[in-house]
Amino acid sequence: MERFDRAIGAISKYFDYVSRFGFFAMMALVTINVILRYVWKSIGGTYDYVQLITAISVGAAIAYTAYERGNIEIELLMERLSQKVQNIVACVMMLITLVFFGIAFWQVIVLANSMRVSGDTTMTAYVPFYPFLYWIAIGLGLMMVIMIIQFIRLILKAARS
Repeated sequence: MERFDRAIGAISKYFDYVSRFGFFAMMALVTINVILRYVWKSIGGTYDYVQLITAISVGAAIAYTAYERGNIEIELLMERLSQKVQNIVACVMMLITLVFFGIAFWQVIVLANSMRVSGDTTMTAYVPFYPFLYWIAIGLGLMMVIMIIQFIRLILKAARS
């Protein structure tokens, strides 16, 4: 289990690098576009490219955030409960979160398939949307694998307490 966890951590770290590069590329594109607007003419389709780069960056950042447990947790009320109750509540919350993101994962794939079939593209650059939605689904899927590992650990921790 530890070896699998390290492998997932390495993959999510790679995804984090993709996300960082995407946000840097988006910042550079917007900056260059603003400068070119005053010097010559703006880059056509910048809004579309920023939208697609954001999808890449967010899709990649989702998994690493889950791996680092960077999501928001409510600790103020939890600290007042016993350790056993904290573990049980954490298991229930993780299960609810898994169900929610499982539905999100499924719906993103459904939307990507629908856009692939209909041929939806961006408005000015005419880039198809569906590959970017599949990328978001990959990020959500990796996040769910990480959360399942965390859920198993929570269950084992709750069983020990």
